Amino acid sequence: MSVDGLLPGDPKHIGRYVITGRLGAGGQGVVYLADAPDGTRVALKVIHAEVGSEARRLFEREFAVLRRVSSFCTAQVLDADVTADPPYIVSEYVAGPSLHAFVAEHGPITGAELDRLAVATATALIAIHRAGIVHRDFKPQNVLLGRDGPRVIDFGIARFLQDGAAVASAHVGTPRYMAPEQILGERFGPAADIFAWGATLVHAATGRSPFEAGSLPAVLYRVLHEPPDLGSLPGHLRSLVERCLSKDPADRPTASELPLSIMDVGLGPRAEPPPGVRTAAKSPRRLRRTLSASGAIVTAVTLAAGTLWWARAQETTTVTEPTTAGEPPAYSLAAAGAARTAFEAWYSLDYTDYDGGARRTLASLSGVAAQDYQHLIGNSKNAVTAAKAKQTARATAAGIVWASPERVSIIVTGLSTITQNGTPVKSEDPLLFAEMVPAGGGWKMDYARTTPSGSAAPAGAAWPSAEVRRMAADAARCQTEAFINGPRLEERPDFFDRCTTGRAARWWRELAAVPDDQVPDWWSWQYRDIGTAFERFDGPDSATLIHLGDSAKAPEHKVVAYRLHLRRVGGRWRLEDVTSPKDNRSMFERRPQ
Repeated sequence: MSVDGLLPGDPKHIGRYVITGRLGAGGQGVVYLADAPDGTRVALKVIHAEVGSEARRLFEREFAVLRRVSSFCTAQVLDADVTADPPYIVSEYVAGPSLHAFVAEHGPITGAELDRLAVATATALIAIHRAGIVHRDFKPQNVLLGRDGPRVIDFGIARFLQDGAAVASAHVGTPRYMAPEQILGERFGPAADIFAWGATLVHAATGRSPFEAGSLPAVLYRVLHEPPDLGSLPGHLRSLVERCLSKDPADRPTASELPLSIMDVGLGPRAEPPPGVRTAAKSPRRLRRTLSASGAIVTAVTLAAGTLWWARAQETTTVTEPTTAGEPPAYSLAAAGAARTAFEAWYSLDYTDYDGGARRTLASLSGVAAQDYQHLIGNSKNAVTAAKAKQTARATAAGIVWASPERVSIIVTGLSTITQNGTPVKSEDPLLFAEMVPAGGGWKMDYARTTPSGSAAPAGAAWPSAEVRRMAADAARCQTEAFINGPRLEERPDFFDRCTTGRAARWWRELAAVPDDQVPDWWSWQYRDIGTAFERFDGPDSATLIHLGDSAKAPEHKVVAYRLHLRRVGGRWRLEDVTSPKDNRSMFERRPQ
């Protein structure tokens, strides 16, 4: 597993752990390499504090689930503090290379080693599914080849940290290994992991995905419409992998079937006793011992036998992945994660490494954004160097406006700090209206503006769905209506039942009851809707949007970012809370009078 250096703004300590490097990062979190108090190296996963109370609750539940997964198949969870700021989970650090890195350096895996890998990773999926988890991002980068065998990592967290926080991964789902139903944003479950397992095995045996193509749209098309290219995958595994890569999830085997199928096809024909020789019928236990001790997969099956047979006996257990109709396609979540990374690079600079920083930022840009950034850095280098200035930035939110496989429109908000000679001189909360395009298997920022702009959603864009469009429009309309009318909402009695619930309903009712001559000075009576983007579903009946509005008194207009927390009540999405992406504080903590 590769380790990168720390970036400006990264913590030196989290809890009792000393942070020494970065293992990976995504839109809503980071995975650090850290030293425990006893000197043990560990992987420490954090989520940013601003992701909200719902994400914290899910993170806490995820920790409880992760501890149920058998430690033999994954990086063992060692510690956690889900109430800390930021919340974190500490797991075992597996020093071996990823399957992806191993194949890149040493070439495809063959023979008995391939069979061992297949059985070990399939057995890990059995344990993961039995724990009630759908991995969602099973791929070569998330299989670590430790000294004691393969380990599957980074499962479950991606379900709640939608655009990353992955070891050796910045995406929630990777298109070359994602099932068709996952790409389409449909409801999916354990069968999606089976599809990814099959694609990963092909990569191990051939060095490439079964849906390899030159561009991301072409990859997506192949996954959805074309048969897989199994290349040199050995014949005894081809039929099983073909089933795993079926377009219809109902046609794929379960995780419990995989090791048994490999054993059935890998052992060869069974020898028959000589004529006339009577043999005693083998008991199920003796038969299992015979199978476990035979063929090329002896080591992996022997280690996993207890779990394998236990899992098969419990095969009636089902796993349900909580999803919501209208969820953005997975590729758009990957684009949002890349947008956050590009945002932080765009708003970061360091006079001690100005040119190196500029090169790294340009690597995340293309098209108009790259041209604009080159112009920007060309004009500011002398001033930055003379002032010994540094700027650090952190993205606090990224919302999707619209998405197609060729282009994704994103709104990104964040915080930045500028220092001169080591002294902070300015803090800002910048934002970008960005458009992302597929490039090299990932995403690059092709367009970036600080004011509302960009192209309209193309005809036939894959997302948003009609439900999400209505949700966003209704939420923006209610937010604007509330901010314009405020203390006079008593003149709109239908507003409360139509637009609000919970905390928001109570606060707006209190404000509406304030007499006109006692309206607080901070109330502006002005508001202009700038734009709204989708951030995430927090559950079947809860969602979070990023909303931009101008609520300042003229002429000091400034665009302010809000998180709108929605709850579906009686079939209608209503405002439940409004928080700031900067610090996640609720607007409703301020007294209405």
